[in-house]
Amino acid sequence: MSPQQLEEDNRNKASEHLSSEGRKYFNLIEFDANEELVMEIRKHPIGATLIMITGGFVVLATLILTAFIASVDLNAFFNVTSLNGLRAVIVIISLFISIFAIAGTFIGLFLYKSNVIYVTSEKIAQILYTSLFNRKISQLSIGDVQDVTVTQNGILAHMFNYGMLVIETAGEQQNYTFTFVPEPYAKSKAIVGTHERNLVNYGN
Repeated sequence: MSPQQLEEDNRNKASEHLSSEGRKYFNLIEFDANEELVMEIRKHPIGATLIMITGGFVVLATLILTAFIASVDLNAFFNVTSLNGLRAVIVIISLFISIFAIAGTFIGLFLYKSNVIYVTSEKIAQILYTSLFNRKISQLSIGDVQDVTVTQNGILAHMFNYGMLVIETAGEQQNYTFTFVPEPYAKSKAIVGTHERNLVNYGN
């Protein structure tokens, strides 16, 4: 079997342990024939819930305002004249705001769910969508990990057990920051353990 076939076979075996979202982006990162997948990190569902709640609140508030404007005699309500002529314009603007809020919520959910982090025996790789048409792929050698810090701020983070991981890197490389990480202490322990095994196998 050729090296390319070995690499492809190893990738296919590793992808069996990934979620459907994880498999979608797994081919975007390097994965050698002798590399092992340690874990996949997806963002906590609470973040998606917050996005939906925020979008729903904006839509609901806008629709209530639209219904109010459509049903009230503005001239009598504000005790001025010539306001009812603006009713149609205000209602149309409100409806457009609702449509944009709904579209923004779906886009926000897509971007949030598209963030995937892979930890392998050799690297940490992140797939990050900053917009619908902008994608960033970052890969860090596991041997360059210096330290991993976990931060949990707020009651929700403790209730639902999510937090922020900051991976400090060697040299002048930029630190890696991952937010809304589920079970952050377990993930931190797994990353440090993988780093230590890498040092045993390959040294500094």
